[in-house]
Amino acid sequence: MKTFGEIIKDARKEKRITQRDLAKMISVDFTYISKIETGALEPPSESVIGKIAKILELDPNELFILAKKVPTEFKNSIIEEDTTANMFFRKYQYLTEEQKERIKHIIEE
Repeated sequence: MKTFGEIIKDARKEKRITQRDLAKMISVDFTYISKIETGALEPPSESVIGKIAKILELDPNELFILAKKVPTEFKNSIIEEDTTANMFFRKYQYLTEEQKERIKHIIEE
């Protein structure tokens, strides 16, 4: 599986956007982009990931997963009391592999 940086680099090159140009578009230094792509730095903040996703036409949720980050909107739905998401995440660790596969199948339909 490709890393966050590799996905960004591949998408940027596919769009024929230089590191400097991408950096200007999201208001960061180009060396920051280089370090993200090589893995020298951790993936960026939620807002920067969103900007990169928009420019490179990538699914922001996939980028968040690669970055091992949870978008604020998901965090909010998880921490609200008595929500299905809250209950699901509390119980998830106790599910069997078979139960997880059944849930995955339902979600993918």
